[in-house]
Amino acid sequence: MMRASFRVVWLVIAGLVFCACESDLSWQGRYESPRMEGVQVTLTLQPDGKGLWMVDQESTPVRWKKRQGALWLHVKTGGVLIAQPQDNQKTLSVSIPGSGNILLKKISD
Repeated sequence: MMRASFRVVWLVIAGLVFCACESDLSWQGRYESPRMEGVQVTLTLQPDGKGLWMVDQESTPVRWKKRQGALWLHVKTGGVLIAQPQDNQKTLSVSIPGSGNILLKKISD
């Protein structure tokens, strides 16, 4: 009887931990910046951790990973951009070294 109760307690704890963990799938989708001075930034995040960073017609592949409550975008050339979620993951604020922050709004899943 004690062993069955122990299993039930562990199953409940495991279920709570599993439900509390945020799914990486909620981050996937397409994000766009407002067009500023004729330039638009688009970020596409795929569920497999790959993505594409586009500035107008130039694109760069990225790998992305959720880390410390933010998205870390690993650019193919070796750099890392950090995107902070806002508005319950509907907007990302991406810090661009030397240029400030860009707000990207989620437009599709």
